[in-house]
Amino acid sequence: MKKLFLLGIFMGAIGSAHASMKYECWTYVGGKPDKMTAVVANSKSEAVELSTAKFRDMGVRFDYVQCK
Repeated sequence: MKKLFLLGIFMGAIGSAHASMKYECWTYVGGKPDKMTAVVANSKSEAVELSTAKFRDMGVRFDYVQCK
């Protein structure tokens, strides 16, 4: 029983080590900000990928996406 308890704590620690952050992502048209969305991602590059897909699914036209 003690081993299962320790295993549970260990697995919880591993799961919490994977940090996600909330990013604010903007589309840009002609060098000016246009539309904004928020995504939760593990890195800035993943946030750009997620928000680009999200904007494309919504039918938004843009030149590029930047996330902070």
